[in-house]
Amino acid sequence: MFKLRLIIYLLLIFGSNAQVYAQCNHRHGFSHSPVADSIDAIHYRIHIQQIDFVLKKIQAKALITLRPRVSLSQISLELKDLIVDSVFVNNLSAAFSQQDELLHIQSGQIFHPDDTLTAEIFYNGTPFHEQWGGFHFSGNYAFNLGVGFVSNPHNLGKAWFPCVDDFQDRATYEVLITLPDDMTGIAGGVLVGTTNHGNGYKTWHWSLDQPIPTYLASVAVGNYALTSDTYQGIQSALPITIYTRPADTLKVEGSFQNLQQVLASYESRFGPYPFDRVGYTGTAIGAMEHVTNIAYPHQAINGNLSSEYLLAHELSHMWFGNLVTCAEEGDMWLNEGWATFCHHFFRYDLYGEAQYRLVMNENHYDVLKNAHITDGSYLSLQNVPTEYTYGTTVYDKGATVIHTLMNYLGQEVFFDAVKAYLQQYSFNHADSYNLRDALSVSSGIDLTGFFDAWVFTPGTPHFSIDSLRVSLEGKQYNAHVFLRQKYKGYEYLADNNILEITFIGANWQKLTDTVHFSGRNGHSMKTMDFEPIMVLMDFYDKTADATTDVDGVIHQTGQIAYPTMNFRLFVDTLSDSAFYRVTHHWAAPDSLKTPVNGLRLSPYRHWEFQGIFPEDISMRGRFFYSNTSSLDASLILSEQDSVVILYRANTARDWQIVPQTREGLWSVGYILVNDFQPGQYTLAVWDKQIVGEKEFSSDTLRFVLNAVPNPSKAKIKLSWMLPSSGIVTVVDTNGKIVFQKQVHQESYLEIDTSNWMKGIYFADMIEEKGFKNGFVKFILQ
Repeated sequence: MFKLRLIIYLLLIFGSNAQVYAQCNHRHGFSHSPVADSIDAIHYRIHIQQIDFVLKKIQAKALITLRPRVSLSQISLELKDLIVDSVFVNNLSAAFSQQDELLHIQSGQIFHPDDTLTAEIFYNGTPFHEQWGGFHFSGNYAFNLGVGFVSNPHNLGKAWFPCVDDFQDRATYEVLITLPDDMTGIAGGVLVGTTNHGNGYKTWHWSLDQPIPTYLASVAVGNYALTSDTYQGIQSALPITIYTRPADTLKVEGSFQNLQQVLASYESRFGPYPFDRVGYTGTAIGAMEHVTNIAYPHQAINGNLSSEYLLAHELSHMWFGNLVTCAEEGDMWLNEGWATFCHHFFRYDLYGEAQYRLVMNENHYDVLKNAHITDGSYLSLQNVPTEYTYGTTVYDKGATVIHTLMNYLGQEVFFDAVKAYLQQYSFNHADSYNLRDALSVSSGIDLTGFFDAWVFTPGTPHFSIDSLRVSLEGKQYNAHVFLRQKYKGYEYLADNNILEITFIGANWQKLTDTVHFSGRNGHSMKTMDFEPIMVLMDFYDKTADATTDVDGVIHQTGQIAYPTMNFRLFVDTLSDSAFYRVTHHWAAPDSLKTPVNGLRLSPYRHWEFQGIFPEDISMRGRFFYSNTSSLDASLILSEQDSVVILYRANTARDWQIVPQTREGLWSVGYILVNDFQPGQYTLAVWDKQIVGEKEFSSDTLRFVLNAVPNPSKAKIKLSWMLPSSGIVTVVDTNGKIVFQKQVHQESYLEIDTSNWMKGIYFADMIEEKGFKNGFVKFILQ
């Protein structure tokens, strides 16, 4: 359901009647309560005295302990759609009035900030709910979800009890529920006990001693069966309660089999579990991270681990959102971005690093491709607009930024700093600046540059290797690496970057080290025992910059699909294993060094193919293009744009057209490069309104002659765009002709150079009509 969150939300907005089951997809935001400036709630004692499942009504009373923030005689609270019968202040009857969602109580006396008072409110009616949040009836079950999609503000404590419905106002709770003997009442905290009234009814009494905001208070009633267990936590033994429909009890073991391992993972990473019970309760819709009483959709209790990510997501909220709550809706990533990170990272501890990298990389690809589309534009994590509080940026990009932050600091320092942050703001609220400063102080690393680039600025940094220069000094090799930075979605350059680079030798030796740089360009020199023939940026996927990468070893011929690369590799001949890496750069390629009228390069993305290959390997590469908004809409504007692939061997070269075949329409399809070589590739378009149909179909494409591999050792392949007849000539640096051959309607020529001297050579191809079909320099090593 993760990828359907926006669709689900739109369905809710436009009144879909489909029942929704979603992964913590309430994506709640908070606004300041209209009564919070005048009154502070300290404790709620809520007693639901009667529930009518037929008429869908409740009768209840709430005894609230309050402390004024200012001197006042009128006490105002929030209550939505429910009717107040009577009010008592300090046990004395008080006049009251209801206006929209506000309850105004005339106390008859003046209270001051040092005073403590009680307001007892008797009320009844049909509780409010929207399609997701609020107080729901589902057959003979009833439950609340503490926030709503559509409600603004999104807090819905007021849907079932009078309150200060504010994310910063915290109070302790008692919830009492009177029900028929055959029903169970569940709320947050621990069960104090049940009282049997001897008339077919009993009252369930729950108590929560830790202060929480109203949206995290909860109630659920119905015919529930309890599966219980005990978890030995860091500080104490914790009861585990899982309330389900009786028919689901046999499924609990399968779906919750790793719950204790997830708890152990979180406690080791974030500190002791902050509440007195671990609880999940099956509900018709969900999920929602109510404190100690997670509303968990029935369909997720299915006997297997298909919803384990959801179990982990909601549980992590006990630390991120419940222990420390984001200070405002614009900082919702502090709740939901962290919970999304957690529901990926728990796999690291349970299933290993490879599984974590896999799911995080999938998440990262989705962010780079879709976040700015689903959220309307590139957004920063902090100060997200209200309408995108529950958007892809908050949840999914939030998770990738936390992943990057973890690796920026190093895991040990990171988790120690996170524990310090959670301790500093425990049972309180925090914003992005609080997080930055707390982590900086604890880690001893100034995170200003990181937060400026990754949290406070829209878009995503992009890092790449510009070039590698190697020299031998004694028995050591000095590798000079030149680095570059771009930015996806915004004009910005990050400072204080810390990145990993990995050197690889001819025998696949590897050495990984870090580099530090700021701004557009950087340089670092590393010394090693082997000669590096290539260097890779972020080989172990520790920085979620604007790239997606895949690497591996090719053992046999065949084809390899890379869905997150929009690319497919065909290996036609292979005599030995080959190491490769494909990078999809979600940033504009470098411009043409020599601009060509009518030729426009992609402003959005390009590819890089690197590796260590046997000399006789033969490959083809197929690239996907589409003028959809998430890919090439900014490049392919109309039928007048004809898509091509350009190639360059490295950043020192200019882009060139290589022989290729296009399959598909002008707007969507594939481009196949039959002679696929290591290097960089980018989409481009010829504007036929500028170039012209006739010129485009013939001579315009003839301006490039290509040489691969370059540099070369034993043979060189010269190619040009269209089959032609003419003379191919190669000369050395002295102008001496070392090779010449007539070709007839060919588009390439292979030359054996094994007996040639090492050095620089120049080739050209003159057609029979006198057209010069290109000129290229190549090197023999």
